[in-house]
Amino acid sequence: MGGTSLGNSLNRIYGLEITATPNPARVYVAFNYQLPDNNPESIISITDMAGKEIQHFAVSGNQGQYVWDIRNVKSGVYIYTLTSCGLQKTGKVVIN
Repeated sequence: MGGTSLGNSLNRIYGLEITATPNPARVYVAFNYQLPDNNPESIISITDMAGKEIQHFAVSGNQGQYVWDIRNVKSGVYIYTLTSCGLQKTGKVVIN
């Protein structure tokens, strides 16, 4: 649902946003997120291009930042997904 225009519209209405910087990254990735007001806890999951989850983090609060240490993560393209209140927002991050 997060990839459709309806999903994107719902994400904006309910306040679900996530960005990853820097991109590409070498040492860390900072996920800046905004969550819906009524959800105290959400999950950021990281998967490789084969769909295997390599890590996940619990995040909470209305907005914030989670810094992922990637010094021991193999180079490649990864998908990050923020899940909150049944909604999802995804993106890609490149690790060099």
